[in-house]
Amino acid sequence: MAITYDNNIVKFSAVIYEDEISSLRDFLQEKAGDEIVFDFKDCDDIHLAVLQLVLAYKKSYTASYEFGDSKKIYESVLKGFVDSENHCS
Repeated sequence: MAITYDNNIVKFSAVIYEDEISSLRDFLQEKAGDEIVFDFKDCDDIHLAVLQLVLAYKKSYTASYEFGDSKKIYESVLKGFVDSENHCS
């Protein structure tokens, strides 16, 4: 698996495809209200559906992100997302 879970840390490695969505969704639902660290240091690329899931659940938990040295497009998306514009309740 390209996503691994260790307590409240989600580690992404290599390329993350949409088949990882269900396990990530289950993890995020279980951890609602907790602080979660998303570690993207070893992530080469990520499917848009996975990013959407991370952002959609963002109001349910406190998130921090760790990124590698080379900037990826998904990093700009995650950093640029404004919670107040997420009208899901």
